[in-house]
Amino acid sequence: MSEHSCPVSGSVGGRCTVGNVGSSRSNSRMGPRGCAFSGYSQPVDIHTAFDIPRGVDAEEWLRMRERKSINQLLYTDIPSVQQIDAANTQAEIDAFNVHEQDLLAVALGAPARQVMLRAEEIGAKTGWIDGYLSAEHGFCPVDYEEAVGALSRTPGRIWADLCERMPGCVARGRVQESVAALPLVEGTKDIIPDQALWAAVVALGMLCSIYRFEAKNDGSEGITSARTKKKKPNVPMGDDLGEELVGIPRCIALPYYQISRRMGRTLPHLSFPDQSSYNIKIRDPTSNYPYLARFDNIDLRWPVFGEKAEIAFLKGCADTSASFQHGPDAIAACQEHVMNKNVEGLLREMIRLKEILERMPTAFHSINVNPNSGENYVPVHQWIRWGKFSTPLSKRCPASSGLQFPPFLVMDAFLGRKKYTSFLGLEGVHLRAWLPSNLRAFIAAIEYHYRIPEFVQQSGDPRLMGVLDGIIEAYTGERGFMGTHRYKVFGILEISAKIGRTETNGLSGAGDASRPWEETHRQFSDAMKERLEPYRGNLSVEPHQMRGTFEECRYVTRILNRSHVDADQARSIALVTLDIQDTGITFMPGDRLAVMPLNSWEECAKVAAALGLETRIDDPIDVTGTWSRFEQHLASVRRIATRKPTVADILRRGHLAPITKELALKIHSLLAASSNTVLQVLATDEWPVRGSLGDLLQDALMDTPAHIWDKAFNLNNISWLADLIPVEVPRTYSIASYTDELLPSTVDLAISRAEYKLCSTFSKQEDVNRAGVASGFFNPHPPSDDMVSDDEILVGVSRPLAFQLPLDHMAPCAFFAGGSGIAPFRSFWQYRLSASGLSGGKNHLYLGVQSRDKFCFEDELREYVNADFMEVHVAFSRDSRGLAYDSHSHDLVEKHIPPRYIDTLIVEQGATISDLVMSKKQGGLGGYLYVCGSVAVFDSVMNGIRKAIYTHCTATMENVDLIVNKAFAERRFMLDVFMTPKPLPCNLPTIPLSQLAQHTGHRPGSRMWIGVHGSVYDVTEFCPMHPGGTQIVKSNAGVDCSKSFDNLAHTNNPEVASLLTKYFVGHLTPKPDYQGGEEEISSLYDLWAAYLRTTVETLVAHQIEMHEIQGASLDASSSYDPVGITNIWLRENLPNTIAIRTFYSYQSRLLQGGFTALFGAKLQELVLKLSFSIANAGGAGANNQLPDVLGAVARANTSPDAVTCMNEVALVGQFVCGAEGALRFQERGVFAYAAKCVEMDIELLEDLRQEIGTGMDAFDSVASAYGSSDRIQGPDFDASRLTALSTFLLQILERIARRLGIFYAQLSQCSVYRPELERNPARTRWALVRRCIRDGSLFVMAHRAATDVLTAGQQSSYYISRANPNQSIDFDNVMSQVRATLGSTQIETHIRPQQPLTLNAVHQARGRSSGDASAVAMRENAGALKAMSSFVEKNSKAIRRLSKMPPIPMNFEDLQRSALAMAHTGLHTPPADPHDMMAMGLGIKGHDLHNQHTRLPTPPSSRGSSRSPSRARQHSTGMSASAEILLSKLNQSRARGNSLHSRHSFSMTHATPYYPVVGGLPTPPMSAGSQPKTNAHSAAMMGSAMAHLNTRRRPRSDISPTSAGLGPNSNSNLNLNLPVGRVRSASRSSAGSHGHVSVQSATSLRAFKLRGLVEAGERFAPAS
Repeated sequence: MSEHSCPVSGSVGGRCTVGNVGSSRSNSRMGPRGCAFSGYSQPVDIHTAFDIPRGVDAEEWLRMRERKSINQLLYTDIPSVQQIDAANTQAEIDAFNVHEQDLLAVALGAPARQVMLRAEEIGAKTGWIDGYLSAEHGFCPVDYEEAVGALSRTPGRIWADLCERMPGCVARGRVQESVAALPLVEGTKDIIPDQALWAAVVALGMLCSIYRFEAKNDGSEGITSARTKKKKPNVPMGDDLGEELVGIPRCIALPYYQISRRMGRTLPHLSFPDQSSYNIKIRDPTSNYPYLARFDNIDLRWPVFGEKAEIAFLKGCADTSASFQHGPDAIAACQEHVMNKNVEGLLREMIRLKEILERMPTAFHSINVNPNSGENYVPVHQWIRWGKFSTPLSKRCPASSGLQFPPFLVMDAFLGRKKYTSFLGLEGVHLRAWLPSNLRAFIAAIEYHYRIPEFVQQSGDPRLMGVLDGIIEAYTGERGFMGTHRYKVFGILEISAKIGRTETNGLSGAGDASRPWEETHRQFSDAMKERLEPYRGNLSVEPHQMRGTFEECRYVTRILNRSHVDADQARSIALVTLDIQDTGITFMPGDRLAVMPLNSWEECAKVAAALGLETRIDDPIDVTGTWSRFEQHLASVRRIATRKPTVADILRRGHLAPITKELALKIHSLLAASSNTVLQVLATDEWPVRGSLGDLLQDALMDTPAHIWDKAFNLNNISWLADLIPVEVPRTYSIASYTDELLPSTVDLAISRAEYKLCSTFSKQEDVNRAGVASGFFNPHPPSDDMVSDDEILVGVSRPLAFQLPLDHMAPCAFFAGGSGIAPFRSFWQYRLSASGLSGGKNHLYLGVQSRDKFCFEDELREYVNADFMEVHVAFSRDSRGLAYDSHSHDLVEKHIPPRYIDTLIVEQGATISDLVMSKKQGGLGGYLYVCGSVAVFDSVMNGIRKAIYTHCTATMENVDLIVNKAFAERRFMLDVFMTPKPLPCNLPTIPLSQLAQHTGHRPGSRMWIGVHGSVYDVTEFCPMHPGGTQIVKSNAGVDCSKSFDNLAHTNNPEVASLLTKYFVGHLTPKPDYQGGEEEISSLYDLWAAYLRTTVETLVAHQIEMHEIQGASLDASSSYDPVGITNIWLRENLPNTIAIRTFYSYQSRLLQGGFTALFGAKLQELVLKLSFSIANAGGAGANNQLPDVLGAVARANTSPDAVTCMNEVALVGQFVCGAEGALRFQERGVFAYAAKCVEMDIELLEDLRQEIGTGMDAFDSVASAYGSSDRIQGPDFDASRLTALSTFLLQILERIARRLGIFYAQLSQCSVYRPELERNPARTRWALVRRCIRDGSLFVMAHRAATDVLTAGQQSSYYISRANPNQSIDFDNVMSQVRATLGSTQIETHIRPQQPLTLNAVHQARGRSSGDASAVAMRENAGALKAMSSFVEKNSKAIRRLSKMPPIPMNFEDLQRSALAMAHTGLHTPPADPHDMMAMGLGIKGHDLHNQHTRLPTPPSSRGSSRSPSRARQHSTGMSASAEILLSKLNQSRARGNSLHSRHSFSMTHATPYYPVVGGLPTPPMSAGSQPKTNAHSAAMMGSAMAHLNTRRRPRSDISPTSAGLGPNSNSNLNLNLPVGRVRSASRSSAGSHGHVSVQSATSLRAFKLRGLVEAGERFAPAS
């Protein structure tokens, strides 16, 4: 944009003469209202310049001088006589007159501008009660301190004062008490003036929300103790003010209700802008370029938690909204120019709007999940806490959604969005009704009047259409704001979904999806497609599938010139100039150009000759799929009708080189494996193969029979050509030029020609060099470019988010480049020279090239050096003809310098570079450093910089890392690293899933691997550099993350693909190719692989969530910091309840859900299918004994050890909200207990991963045994494989189940009561006594201490017993367990049917209890339950055949109803009823037990088997000889690895790992001897020790056989005539007895004999 083209400025030397006349703001750069060049101004005497009389308002005088009549504006193009005569009806003649809406708009002005003028006129007088809207500030507040200052002068200042204290109140757990202590100050106008309303509504909204958050998360939402009741403040509540304010003290509820009404809010609610845009302080009000409320210029006024995640996230949202500050004025100006039909003015304002939109992704990028990003770092595990705080006050009021920010709905209206049917579309329509009045009026004004896109289409101006296309891409394109927003949300939500939160604030992702972040991604995709539909039509692919494809190239250009940039005769680097005249393309320094290369005519001729297409080169072809999309895309960018592509189009625009594996396999299949050439290519050691399709076809033609060739490539119908050749992908090059023209006419690219040697298969032992497709097209060998090319090239512009010049033109910059990496820096220095001339900041260029002949842009650089604009330092790696920079003469001096690399050059200039790297706070210059080049160049530059800093600034390499990391954190170190794709070897040993799963990197010093599309990469070193942060990589570690890779558009990104080759480890072992009839093994493989993935994801997610509890943030500062703190342990050196809240929520979800994802329905599904396989192989009547896996899990979950663990966690919950200050007496004990628990959790998950990985390897062993040379001979071998594998996997599941019991036994020995760790042990002990006296447990403890001695023999846990490692059951018992689970699920579904999902009804879902299992686990279990139900239905006949029940015809529904009926009548009483646990002092909410899938019901088989252990061991297994041999081999292979038992025995003896103690030294291991336990705990420990001996407990003599049948291992049918209370009492008395008893019981499924007998009340006696 240039002022010289302004009709007024142009007459006075190109300077705006109006300036700030009439404006009270001296720092404003705005011209007169409505001026198209409002961004430029110069203060001069305007009255003299335009002969305006003194005393007259100059702005109004000029406006009136330029006013025209309505007829002058609307009747400039009156129809000709011929047009009028052609009209046939009166209506057509009437239509020649202008519409009345146009007349009214011209008479009154453009609607959007009038809305803005009215808002400015009355805004300050009314306190902007209608919402902020002004030409200069857009939707941002005019003065961020006005409302707060007005509130501070009223009694309402008490609200602001409490908001300032809120982080401390949250840390102390005293939020409710602090709010309840406020006096009542009403929000009427006589008390709170209009000018204070915005501050009041923000403060009161946050107070109400944090009070509601504390009420929901007060330490009773998870595991609670029945003895402790939370006390609520005894103050009047606002229950009569609506459901939004129910349970909120009236002292804040009433004023919030009153002020919300005054603000026009029908329902009180806290919006997203309330928390961010209207809750910030400006650091420097004069720093307003390019906009005022930038991230680095604001602070969050009233944080609630004071954590870095909350502050950085809300500041980033405010920054993103503020980046649109000048957007409303540009849109209003566009509408004015449309009204006046001013094409040139409209073009200028549209370019201005495009530049504003292109700035928004950079602003949104200020929200960064990379720990090295300093103030911008948003820890996702902390962000979840803010997400729960921002829950709506009720299901009626709107959610705190990002769609409430103005840019979304304003730009939707501007671009004429037609559809709002997607989830987010409906959400946007819903939220639009709740926006401030001025914003709603402005949206309506641009949506219903003078629509800009319609005018652009009607104008036919290619410049306008090109700029409009740029606006569309900048806002809703994949690389624009919507794409950036979508990928940012995906990354954050994937991490948060795995650790507790599953949806956005607007409840995107709350639908029924097993992976909610993918559901959110899809919903964002649907909304993007709705926005694109008016311009791109109905898209058949997702937006992320368009990234890196031809869809991004929406402009048509041609090559104008290819020129030399150095003295190299071979012209390895060329400056390619493209013609972009009248395309509407605009670009800025650092931008990139995506180009679609064309294949050379030579390569096309090879293919055409081999296929016989020489004479049909112009024939059109019917295409489908991707080529059909390309056909439509080409017509769209050409703005012509669609035409079919020809053979030439496909050959020139298709992918011909290099040869990919997919392309070679296509040829191999078409030629029926008859070509030796193709076979040689397929036998290659690396992919892709260095050659072209033409080379392959030319050689294959010679060794393929003619009839096969003619059949494969039938010339009668050549549609196969489009299927054979895919569409080529674009290449990306940095733009190497800058111009200050409004619309540039050319663009320069510096392109280095990439060359490679032809594959030996095609080169015939000759040394043949080839050029890359794109670089060879744009920069061919010099003799090849004599003819001027008129080829049509598709291009598109993209802007990297982290490679842009600083806003401060005086900031020094250093550019490090290698070879063609100098390209973007040419645009950098040209822009800085144009913007600031020679008075700008200093520029330093450090260039590494091979030789003097390849020194690019030498003449241009010498001019800059001579003018003292830039310092240039060059290193030649293969040439001694050096150049040295002379600071005195400002010139490059010829000098003999030995060959060197750029790292040597950097060390030589180390003093200057070190100052540039160091922050200003460290005493350095705080310069901006840019690196562009290959990965090798990047490594060399970083190595040189580290050496330079070590030499000049520090004494240790640790301090070097601190300085470099500081530069990255301040976003002063920016990278544009590229890598030429290299072939990957395909002859390395493959990596099995079990090995991949071991490399999760969650332990210090361990490696981190990921799997992507069949390849494995070690990303340990890359993880800290990942632009999306380290946590998103960690959350996918150890698993195949191909789906996330695709969703993030990395698959189509050549830069990502090239970079990954550096970290390639090997190929992933594919799924074994099981032979026909092995479908069952194949399905088991998928199921087991999914179970392994769940285990690994659970392990990684828990480590991400809990790493701070383990002490990661302990050393961080706990003092107040305006950018937020990360220390969750301490706040101002006092204990912080946030750590307690985090651990309590985590451990409650873990224990209360019983490790739902691992020991829930997924485990039952595995047990069911494996047991069925074994029983089915044995046939009907076989006495197959199976491990009681599910019974062991149920016994572990309901054991006394589990109850002890839950009671301890419930005690931790009492510290969340103060509990009368009890935390101060046990702070170190609580923190040590939390750290130890988390360590044990992770150890358990690591053991499970090891065991499940062993099972995964068994599938490969079975598959290899089938094809091995020593294969077992026998007719039953094929069937035996399934039996042996199922038996082996069940053994693993049994060990896993026992490991859960061991975990509870170990965890139960830990306690929060550690007086020896506390600062004042005596007060800690006294606090315990007082608490026990208050809740009455002191006397219970004394009673148990006396009685537990008698029952010590009953306390040993079955699942730890070495003498009883297995309790065998039969298949009927397994089916009984499964049917009981399915039956309870049916009951819950019947009691609580699924309600339809509505927008308002689901808004509160994320704020509910955090003690439940994660939604991911619940959804996975729901899928497993469906799979089990389907499996039982499908195999009902076989199950009935294998059962020992009488053959009475009963369908599955009958059996299920019988199971439910018996469950109600007590036939399936679990060994430890939930009510019994509550009687022991454990309180678990009813909805957690009955309405959620957090814990499966206790299976009937946990009562034991009717067979003794010895008999179970002696019975025949029912397996064939071959199955026995296979099983023996599997067990031997497992024995060679690390068994669970050996790992466990080691973990019991090795030193306990360090865990933190706040303010103290590392604590000793938690053991029985180091903590004062009651006699009950000592008895439990003794019982556990006895369980390891080879003993078998005899029944107690004082228990009759009848009462003995009440134990967990007996059938409870005997007690049907007893009162319920008596049954529960008896069950409690023997709850600890989990060993075998001598009284044998019948199997559970005998109770299923007849449904009618159950209904008749018949009772069954146990077997004798």
